[in-house]
Amino acid sequence: MRPTVDAVASEYREKFIIAKLDIDKNRKTAGEYGGQGIPAYIVFRDGEVVGKFIGALPKAAFTQQILDILK
Repeated sequence: MRPTVDAVASEYREKFIIAKLDIDKNRKTAGEYGGQGIPAYIVFRDGEVVGKFIGALPKAAFTQQILDILK
């Protein structure tokens, strides 16, 4: 997923920011947000969680998940 995530982050950098968290080094933070699978994605707006999804997805589906949540 890294190439997909990096590509979407670059392509949509004017619309949203994608940040990565190493759950092995940040177990407490990962636990606070209830990541149930790997990879897990949590979408925030103004510091609040507005959506979550898990799993490896093709680029188009990954992008659409984010855009749908941010509508």
